[in-house]
Amino acid sequence: MGLTSSSHRKTPEPFSVDKLTDDEIYALICARSKETAVGQLSGPFPGSSAWKIGPDAVAKFSWSATEAFMMTYVSAHTAIRIPKVLRAIPARAEDSYRDGTWIVMEHIDGEDLEVAWPTMSWWRRICVLWTARRYIRQLQRVPLLTRDVPGPFDAAGRPYLCRGTFFREDGAGPFQSYAEMAAWFDRRRFDCLAAYHNETGGEMTTCPKFDASHPLVLCHMDLHLRNFLVDKKGGLWLIDWANAGAYPAWLEYAQLAEWGDAAREDFRPPKLWIWFAPFMIGNYRRYKTMYLDKMRWAWCRPSCDFYDLDYFDKLGLEID
Repeated sequence: MGLTSSSHRKTPEPFSVDKLTDDEIYALICARSKETAVGQLSGPFPGSSAWKIGPDAVAKFSWSATEAFMMTYVSAHTAIRIPKVLRAIPARAEDSYRDGTWIVMEHIDGEDLEVAWPTMSWWRRICVLWTARRYIRQLQRVPLLTRDVPGPFDAAGRPYLCRGTFFREDGAGPFQSYAEMAAWFDRRRFDCLAAYHNETGGEMTTCPKFDASHPLVLCHMDLHLRNFLVDKKGGLWLIDWANAGAYPAWLEYAQLAEWGDAAREDFRPPKLWIWFAPFMIGNYRRYKTMYLDKMRWAWCRPSCDFYDLDYFDKLGLEID
């Protein structure tokens, strides 16, 4: 499947970079500066995640091998407003970035929702929440190329590394099946139980095993206000698909809700955004509070296993 996506432009006018070669586009990328930076996320220049390389085009560097494909795939199956992908150019040896891709995409003239939110009326905020709910529900209905394989995937259905808060700092996988991902989470649970016992001598309060009863659905996995754009006409756009993939919907909820606990206060979304997470995604609060939060120790550790699987057997103890 090629890197093309439906555009929300009313006219089929060509983009300014359409006729440029990859080399010419790459030269524009190399000439980027603070003045051409857009967005708020971290980057080489503070407060930047993308750079304008034309009046209607921006370039973003992505470590994700699937982000450009995911954007086009979701655009083809939903009415979610997503910037049109114009080109995907692999990073080159002389680039300050390595092993990634420059995604050239449609520039959306507007501001991110984090900036727009304080100026909105209560009615406008409710409308945004309804639109976000509609987008997420559409996303959950997108057909998966491989129904039992979790995580990011490409046009051939190949799985890739899972990234995000609950996959540790260096990611996890790729997983070849849903059961394999469930086993990975169960191993993290085991390590937490063993760590708690080793440090306190007591038993950790109840922590269930991974719940694989929910089907895999397509998830964005980073629904922070900074990843929504509001254009000049009030349209809502969803950006930054680097972590998108197939997961149970409760992981989407947990990742959104996790932003409410961010160490940096300026990263925390408004309380209304967190309160409406069950409305937008589904009421999966217990999966965060009664499961993932109990394993918080595991999410800040490298992906290596810390305790032997016979840790409790050697002590004559049984765990569920």
